[in-house]
Amino acid sequence: MKIIRGQIPPASGKVSYNHIPYMVPQHFGQFNDMTVAETLGIADKINALSAIFDGRGTEKDFALIDEDWTLQERMSEAFTRWHIDYITSDMPMGALSGGEKTKVFLAGLDIYNPEIVLMDEPTNHLDTKGRELLYDFIRRTNRTVIIVSHDRTLLNMLPAIYEMSAAGVQFYPMSYREYKDVASAKKAADMAHLKDQRKELAKAEKSAQKTMERQQKHASRGEKQSAKKCVARIAMGNLRDKSESSTARLNKVQQERLQTINRKMREIQASISENTTLKINIGSSVSPGNKRLVEVRNVIFTYPDRSALWQQFPLNLSIYSGERIWLKGDNGCGKSTLLKIIAGILHPMGGEVLRSAPLNILYLDQEYSCLDDGLTVYGQLEACNVRKPEHELKMLLNRFLFAAYTWDKMCGSLSGGERMRLALCRLSVCENAPDMIIADEPTNNIDVSSMDILSDTLKSFKGTLLVVSHDEQFVEDVGIERVVSIVK
Repeated sequence: MKIIRGQIPPASGKVSYNHIPYMVPQHFGQFNDMTVAETLGIADKINALSAIFDGRGTEKDFALIDEDWTLQERMSEAFTRWHIDYITSDMPMGALSGGEKTKVFLAGLDIYNPEIVLMDEPTNHLDTKGRELLYDFIRRTNRTVIIVSHDRTLLNMLPAIYEMSAAGVQFYPMSYREYKDVASAKKAADMAHLKDQRKELAKAEKSAQKTMERQQKHASRGEKQSAKKCVARIAMGNLRDKSESSTARLNKVQQERLQTINRKMREIQASISENTTLKINIGSSVSPGNKRLVEVRNVIFTYPDRSALWQQFPLNLSIYSGERIWLKGDNGCGKSTLLKIIAGILHPMGGEVLRSAPLNILYLDQEYSCLDDGLTVYGQLEACNVRKPEHELKMLLNRFLFAAYTWDKMCGSLSGGERMRLALCRLSVCENAPDMIIADEPTNNIDVSSMDILSDTLKSFKGTLLVVSHDEQFVEDVGIERVVSIVK
């Protein structure tokens, strides 16, 4: 996406287009010290328009406007359309939520009206209403749109899929749902082919071994017979040279066959996603049914320089063992704050939170911040390990798809999917299984196959599950049974 946008150059080849693409990025940290107008690249024109309307305009201001007299109206209409009309052009981006920042960039679509649109995980920070606005744009637009996303609702609105893998790029002129069926059938065929190749390799290795043993016996028998017949030493040397030459040729043929089979196996394995074969069981502690684990009573919370959350309607919530709860609400209603209060990371300014003792809670957020970024992949397991020897930890890392060359990699450089797998791997090392898992938008920064792993893992978890997610498919996949809505 960055190469297409021109943000980084390719090592080779080139990208050509008639219109510069407009980018809706996934991460926004680099914009926090900028105003909304500066982020959208319209600050100079906004200032020029203000100067002109105030009677302070210069020739430079008029030249900068260049007939773009409707900019402020377009911005106002765009912000209204994306439900951020309360945001002004001079507000700092750092004061906005992730969903609000995304909507600022989406509003830029109406301000610029670009021919080509690039979107990198556009639904990550959007609440349900924001996602519906984006889905509506996708349904109506006739622009060229390229999207990187794991939002399956969004993917099913798109008429074509490009799949990137170690085997290259494969084009599928179909929706994501149809692509999954085709990809599943292809994977099944590849797995069957790989199984056949493994059988052929074992057969070829066995055949090569037998052939070499037979050749060696034949050569040995020939030397003994020649010795009995008193064959001259020079003649025996010639016979030995011929035998060794024949053995070398035979060995070369056998090795070439084995190399061909191994190459085919590597090609097949490159086309198969390892992630989809990973099954994880993190276990869970055994709590008596219908035991109250958490009681939230009349809770309110205040961040510095902001009004109190839930001041009008203090929060009350009871959570019982074995429950699977989906916490819903619009951006900014305090869902993540409530999860942190339940987990004990934050403390309420009013009210109280009662927890059963002992209560082991695992908190998974979208950054998987339970990991220590200052440790290596192996060091992460070593830090929380009590009894397992080194070789067992390394075997466990292999099972979670961490090859040996990744063990010294710093956790801060891992991808979202890798962080998710390492967090679950770390959990399997810990002595005590959690009574409750709190998952705060855990799918935001992981790919589709990693999301399948996570949903399967949480679905098999028998303890209490509390989830915040705007991905309704994921919520359905983990087996949610109760919905709790939060309002400001």
